[in-house]
Amino acid sequence: MTRRCQSSRGNNSGAKANGKALSSTGRGQRLLPYAIRENLPILGSQRRLGGRAKALVRWSTLDGSREWYVTEGSARRTPDGNAVDYLLYGLVVGQGRKFDYFWLSDVMMHHSPGGMRVERDSRWRPKRLDEIAPQMFRSQDKEQED
Repeated sequence: MTRRCQSSRGNNSGAKANGKALSSTGRGQRLLPYAIRENLPILGSQRRLGGRAKALVRWSTLDGSREWYVTEGSARRTPDGNAVDYLLYGLVVGQGRKFDYFWLSDVMMHHSPGGMRVERDSRWRPKRLDEIAPQMFRSQDKEQED
């Protein structure tokens, strides 16, 4: 699987490309805590839900230049079973809004144009995507009504 992420620096080498496991007390744990990781639907499992899919975590830069709403993900593991990174999927809001795949390690390395790091919104409660970005799902709702 090819690594890719929309990053302001264009660097998608990933902080964990060396195979080191994500620290349970480090930045990766703060962005994607154990309670969220353990309840994160596996990749592809919410795709059929469209706007009814839930975003379990919200990350953003403090200056508001980029936001990530994570709906699903899967761990990349070493042969002995340790998670070394997470491939995630969800809504990415920046210069536009789109659904995309992104690696946790890439988000951890991301900085806004103003140098702001990505932080998890600790007050975030899971929301449906059609509540977060209703304009992206209006045409689907209209088709279902017809």
